[in-house]
Amino acid sequence: MARREGSALVWQKTDERLKDAVREAFEIAPLPNPPLELPDFPAISPTDSESLVRQAAGIFAIDRQGFNMRLAEVCEVHLPDYVRRSIDPMEAESEWLASNSDAIAERVLALQTRDWLAVALDENVPDTDRWYLGSSLLVGLALGGTEVARDDCYYFLEAIAYAVTPGNLPYSNVVGHHQIVWSPEMSTNNPLPPHPAGVMAATTILDTLSMKPESSAKILPKWLENLSASLHLCPILAIPSRVIDALGQTEDDSSPYVRAGLQMLSHSPEEATDILIASADHRSIGTRRTVAENLSRTHSQEATLALTLADRLSSETDESIQTLCASFVGGLARFSEEEFIVRAQSILTKGNQKATQRLVESGLRDYLSTNPTDPAQLLSSAWLSSSEIGRSRVGNLIVEQARVSPEAFQTTSETIKQANPESFDNLAKWVEMRSTDAYELL
Repeated sequence: MARREGSALVWQKTDERLKDAVREAFEIAPLPNPPLELPDFPAISPTDSESLVRQAAGIFAIDRQGFNMRLAEVCEVHLPDYVRRSIDPMEAESEWLASNSDAIAERVLALQTRDWLAVALDENVPDTDRWYLGSSLLVGLALGGTEVARDDCYYFLEAIAYAVTPGNLPYSNVVGHHQIVWSPEMSTNNPLPPHPAGVMAATTILDTLSMKPESSAKILPKWLENLSASLHLCPILAIPSRVIDALGQTEDDSSPYVRAGLQMLSHSPEEATDILIASADHRSIGTRRTVAENLSRTHSQEATLALTLADRLSSETDESIQTLCASFVGGLARFSEEEFIVRAQSILTKGNQKATQRLVESGLRDYLSTNPTDPAQLLSSAWLSSSEIGRSRVGNLIVEQARVSPEAFQTTSETIKQANPESFDNLAKWVEMRSTDAYELL
């Protein structure tokens, strides 16, 4: 009885959410046309929202067994272990269902969408009535901007674009060594191109989601990020221009758009460049920080672009972004001495202790291994800009310089003495503790 009480509450929430989702999807914008239909049975689009709501609610109401199966599928995946291990698992499951009824109802509706779209996208006997039900439910759920809709409903959009049943995307049929059933006699299936009518339907759905703040801010960023990795869907659904437009319209953290740009570097470098430069200039600190976090990854694919982004972020006042840029600049010491020196000098003049320490740890030793005389005087700058705690590693490098190039060590020491006599006294004490031979050179 306890389990039935929790199930009944989920049933009620599912019924309410179904009606709201279908109604909102119909009223906000025209529903997309079905990608597949039989010539003898052309699609008849619904005339008003209430008739479509009544149809969806009626089918849902008479299919109680289908609801129970979908609910059991949700419980199988998401039921917590503590509920399964409970002394009275039926009672514990009922309480869990009641406490999480909103999210569970959305998950049940996501499975309902899957089943309706599976019938609508059946290549042999497509059901256009189910298409309007499934597509309106998909759009309505996504318009709500929930995490369930974002994570559980994305693959429906791909299925629509390819006009295949959900779970049977063309690239999922590729076989290879990673699969147990693979054998040399089996051939690899070439992925099919997107379906023209399916692309039009997917485009309509994306356009509709951009019309409401909740879905535009919480659903589209992740979906566009996912689509950016698709060699076929990215250009045909105009993902680069959608990302650029979204970056210009939002002031919130747009990290998914940055990741979308990174994924497009391999197949759409010009559009990806525009996206990443716009992200480096974005109003959101989180967006700029994501660009800084991925400078090394960008450099591995587009070295010039990575340097451009680092230079744009060089005026950044946020200390965490400065530190991330310092990590990237430190790595440049292994690739280009010229590019490293000019950017390292800029970082050292800012006085950010964490950035200075990161630069010393990641790049200064590599720089000195090929330039022990330190013609750019980075050692003296690093010592002067470091705190007492951060001077430990710099001091070790200065002592190492004394062993390799005594003349350069004396030049470094003299530069520090002229700039700050107190810092020179601290250096002298440090050198005396570490190396008497180096101390005699002072």
